[in-house]
Amino acid sequence: MVSESQSQNDANSRLKARLRPSVPPRETSVFKKNDPETSNQSDQELSLAEQKNTSVKSIQVGSEKLVPFTLRVEDSVDKGLKILCTNEHITKETFLEAAYLICSEDEQVMQRIVEVAKSRRQKRRITGVQRRASSMSKYLPENQNE
Repeated sequence: MVSESQSQNDANSRLKARLRPSVPPRETSVFKKNDPETSNQSDQELSLAEQKNTSVKSIQVGSEKLVPFTLRVEDSVDKGLKILCTNEHITKETFLEAAYLICSEDEQVMQRIVEVAKSRRQKRRITGVQRRASSMSKYLPENQNE
């Protein structure tokens, strides 16, 4: 038993003492440092990159915080929105933002949209209740003889 314990310790110590390959640390900086060996960009490329960076910063400063959300719509509405947005080179999000901004300026349009939205929501609620009832009825026994 003692020799078995010693052999385990020896094997363990050999594993721990074994040289492992070292990996260079990963560079996590946003902008790479200009090394003379790796600096192959021309002055024009550098100035173009600087212009892009400043334009991105100015856009970020001027815009409000964007909040992510999930949009669930009917299949036909989704297809129509995709076609419209593709043809006009916009996104669903920017279309929704613009539609809200226009509606907030015109009370009649806003009321019409809210009415349609409420009726669609009511239909979805009814459909959801029916689906839930149908799903629950599958788990009920066929014959309820009491």
